[in-house]
Amino acid sequence: MSRNPLLLIHETAVGNYSKRKQMRNVLPILMISLLISSCKGQKKEITYHPIVLKAKETSLYSDQVNWKKVNAKFIELIKEEENAEGFKKGLQYLINSLGDKHGQFRSAKDNSLIVSYNGKIEGTDNRDSEFINTVINDISAKFSYKLLNDGIGYLRIVGIGPGDVKEQSDFIRQGLIDLKSKGVDKWIVDLRFNGGGNMEPMISGLAPLIGEGFIAGSINKDNEIRKYTIENGQFSNYGRLVCQMDNLPKVKSSEKIAVLLSRYTISSGELVAVAFKGRENTVFIGEATAGYTTGNGYDKINDDLVLIISQDVFIDRNKNKYDGKVGVDEKIELQHNVSFENDNQINRAKEWLNE
Repeated sequence: MSRNPLLLIHETAVGNYSKRKQMRNVLPILMISLLISSCKGQKKEITYHPIVLKAKETSLYSDQVNWKKVNAKFIELIKEEENAEGFKKGLQYLINSLGDKHGQFRSAKDNSLIVSYNGKIEGTDNRDSEFINTVINDISAKFSYKLLNDGIGYLRIVGIGPGDVKEQSDFIRQGLIDLKSKGVDKWIVDLRFNGGGNMEPMISGLAPLIGEGFIAGSINKDNEIRKYTIENGQFSNYGRLVCQMDNLPKVKSSEKIAVLLSRYTISSGELVAVAFKGRENTVFIGEATAGYTTGNGYDKINDDLVLIISQDVFIDRNKNKYDGKVGVDEKIELQHNVSFENDNQINRAKEWLNE
């Protein structure tokens, strides 16, 4: 039986309308689904402040920091007060967030300190602040040496600030040459009052005493080693010759050295101590050091600001790592403001050298 053509047209129209209606209902659901899928497939990029980004890229402790949180808080702090004090608050927060007790920001113009780490430090700091200010941080203090009895040479290596590295190195080296010419074959290297600074003239000047070859270094978070070497009395920092010096004096590895340390020995002073670790006929007397045994980078942010934070950890010639203080073989407490003749650490060093 044939069907009514008009009825067929009606049924077709109704069917097409129903399909169109279903499509209209499905499309919004499909679009939402695609949008959700797209969002899941893409991570929102964080725009880091340039200062925060530099810290993130270079800090030894980068893996321990919640950078998203730090970046947001840093930007919030510097925007709260759009002036120098507000900016300083942000810098202080950033340094403290790294947990880097060696970290600081300095002026790129005059090297003056802007902020340094003032957060929590493990253990107690038993250093006398007045002694630090008057003795350790005394910018007038210079390298000095003297000839003691029994062929003992005494070298006092204090912190060294900015200056001509060659001139500063020669100053120390000439002290060694002079003492050697007077028959010295036993040595006291006094690092107790070394407040850090530039290690290059310290090691370059002392090179004949420290020895030849790989003498120390530092290792970063990727286990890459920065090597410090001495060849023919010349100190090279990561393959770069620090300054050309005469290969004098000649010091035998059998010559005894007593290295004096204290809780005031810090930073590059500690690195010099590490450079003597592993040397034959060497003893360490005094106190464990301050524990700032990290190599700091020097990243110029702009014409006004320099970021100085830990990038690697000191290692000695045997590749032992120094994550904290540099220890001693014989512990003797430092006496503040005592005469040379009554200094217990000096006297013990002389005893050991004459044994």
